[in-house]
Amino acid sequence: MDKIRALRYFKRVAELCSFTAVAEEFDVPASSISRRVRDLEQSLGVELLQRSTRKVEVTELGKLYYSMINEAIRQLEQADELVSQTFEAPSGLIRISCLPSYGEQHLTPLLEQFVQRYPNIVFDLHYSDDLTQLGKDPVDIAIRGGSAPDEHVIAKRLSKNEFSLTATPKYLNTLGKELPLNKQAIESAHALQYRGPRGLIDWHYFDDDHWVPLKLSTHLISNNGKALLAAALNHRGMFCVPSWSICEHLESGELVQVPTQGKVSVSPGGDIGIFLLYERSKYQIPKIKLCVDFICEHLQHHLDRTNEQI
Repeated sequence: MDKIRALRYFKRVAELCSFTAVAEEFDVPASSISRRVRDLEQSLGVELLQRSTRKVEVTELGKLYYSMINEAIRQLEQADELVSQTFEAPSGLIRISCLPSYGEQHLTPLLEQFVQRYPNIVFDLHYSDDLTQLGKDPVDIAIRGGSAPDEHVIAKRLSKNEFSLTATPKYLNTLGKELPLNKQAIESAHALQYRGPRGLIDWHYFDDDHWVPLKLSTHLISNNGKALLAAALNHRGMFCVPSWSICEHLESGELVQVPTQGKVSVSPGGDIGIFLLYERSKYQIPKIKLCVDFICEHLQHHLDRTNEQI
């Protein structure tokens, strides 16, 4: 029995609770995954997984075994990558998870430049708002918006993530309200709201010296930034978005930042930004280090300059 392979298969089955999902990840038949894990169980003389036609569950002993082998397998995989890589000709797979709008607008074009310089690199890009757990999910680099994460990872700030209330000049004219808008005028206007992985994203208003939630008149809800942008461009309402995501529309005049008496944001108080996340140990691997440094070098300065111009 190839025990290392069996341990790797068991580790991922324990994390995903699916032989099929693990088989797709390793590009082997599900029967091979199941057989290898069964061989591992027989060699240990214990049951690590409980199998049924509907689901796979990790036994109590399986959970204990997983907790003991998890870090060892991760270190082994990183050691394999480290010694097989060189800075002169890096190669292999880099898995990146990124919030969709940011990835489509800023990361994708940049990675095309990176691949031209390092053609033996293959990117596995997952653009989603779903939260990523580095060290558990199969991701090397994650890019997320919000506050600096309280995790055992390295977080490098790429840019500001300031939100602004935005609409077309035509929609603002239809409101018939005096500018700047007060809290009541904002609440009576048509709101285009974003739904994140944890639910509907509320708006807040800075009133005197504290933040208060807005009671919105919502006319569209979507987890897709492009859908909200299309609605806004069609004069259907106002939306609260990061300035970096609508730079070209602000510059062209299609959209304008809505003048308000108090500040409006989806994140009351605090310092929020766009952060690149990675594990310290993976930064030793040449392909990861080169990619992290390349992204930081090109995005940090470009996006902060763009924000200053808005």
